[in-house]
Amino acid sequence: SDGGGNGSATFSLASLADLLFLPSLALVSIAMLWWDDNRSRRQLEAETKEKLSAHLRIAEFAQQGLLADEEAKYAPIPKASCLSWSEEDSLARSEACKKFEALKRKTQCLFAQKAFVWGNDWVEEPAIAGCSQDPHFQLLSNVARTIPRFYRFCLEVKAGAALDAFVFEARGSELCSDIDRFATTVRLVLSGLSRGDPAGVDCMQKTNIAKASWYFQFARESFFVTSFAPCYSETHPRYQFGLHPESCFILFQPEMAFLRHDLPPDRPKSDTNWQEPSDIRDRIRVNFRKHGREYKIPETISYPPAEFIVPPLDVNDTPIAFWKSSLPPPTSSSSSTSAPSRSFAPACPGALAAAVTKEELGTA
Repeated sequence: SDGGGNGSATFSLASLADLLFLPSLALVSIAMLWWDDNRSRRQLEAETKEKLSAHLRIAEFAQQGLLADEEAKYAPIPKASCLSWSEEDSLARSEACKKFEALKRKTQCLFAQKAFVWGNDWVEEPAIAGCSQDPHFQLLSNVARTIPRFYRFCLEVKAGAALDAFVFEARGSELCSDIDRFATTVRLVLSGLSRGDPAGVDCMQKTNIAKASWYFQFARESFFVTSFAPCYSETHPRYQFGLHPESCFILFQPEMAFLRHDLPPDRPKSDTNWQEPSDIRDRIRVNFRKHGREYKIPETISYPPAEFIVPPLDVNDTPIAFWKSSLPPPTSSSSSTSAPSRSFAPACPGALAAAVTKEELGTA
């Protein structure tokens, strides 16, 4: 019996050791899995940062000269977005935003006053031999300067930032004193941004601009584009209220902003409840009409968005095909019947960066 008892005791101790060892082994295994998971996460994070390094360098470039100190300039980028969203944000205090703020307060759009907007800072470029005499040199150079910041804006929108619009100020009365000059200005701005699209889509070179299937896009973000100019009268929805007569403004509103504000679906003009507005879309339409600035509303929800980017002086007139160049065709050689060259003008760095053509520069 004693032998049996000792065997039983030995078995019990061994079983107890096994019972104690198994949880320890499990804990070690869990710890190793946790460590391996963290290592994989760190590796994935490093690979992601490497892939986005160009994006981050562009973002850094866009901030240069805008943030108050070096520490803020090179601050780490949070996961959700690149900046903290407050009214004190330097990128929301650009020259374009400051000027556009007064216009935001006066327009009949009910979203405008609370909209969070980024914009460009207009810079007068020094004279450059060979191209600074071109009337659009300053415009094209500023489009080139804006591309990194506009790209940054798109990255923020994609990351879920509560940004409502990007405003581009084109400065110079010669750019917007009449509707033809204004249309040319809008074409050059949109074409320059489009040529600099990091996604390579170049939407302004598409053949379907005059169709309902087209929309302006940059960095895979789609935009609703509107414009304001001093050439519009006080009864026009794009009236500038006599503010900044030396400038015009092009507003890029990402489609994501409309989704975030839960704007109801578009509908024909005849479906508008003018007497008792049923939603925010009706209220905006009624508000513009109430102030004598009713805008054109199609009787279909399938229409070319491009036709509404630069509206005619009378909103009911024929739409302005601003995307078509009004410049005369280039002089061809005596025997050549080939299409106009789309090569760039090397004498003009600003225009080259904005990727405009010799024909548009007038330097061919």
